[in-house]
Amino acid sequence: MEYNPHYPTILPEFFALSFVFVLNILIPVSAILTARMLTRRRWLPHTLAFLWVFFSPITLAILATPAMAPGEEAGPGDGMILLPVLTEIPVVLVVYALTLIYLRLTRQISSASHSPS
Repeated sequence: MEYNPHYPTILPEFFALSFVFVLNILIPVSAILTARMLTRRRWLPHTLAFLWVFFSPITLAILATPAMAPGEEAGPGDGMILLPVLTEIPVVLVVYALTLIYLRLTRQISSASHSPS
């Protein structure tokens, strides 16, 4: 992945890919922490985190796809940078869902054990 000044991008490809990878992990973690502090609308951070992870390939495409002259077509390997993020999305969403289910179950168990009988 070498920077070509004739085809500028918003961020260099490797930096944009690393940036999106890290944010795909940090945003769900921060949503979990933020939702635990909220008393109302606890679903909102989770919704925003899901939308970020789901649309992160579009963000990566905007950041790392080079600008081309009008009438110029993309080469056969120009979209290959999106493949790592496309494979990361299902993994992140499954782990995120399992974490939310686990936290929900542990909260119900702990609240049931503390309720007076």
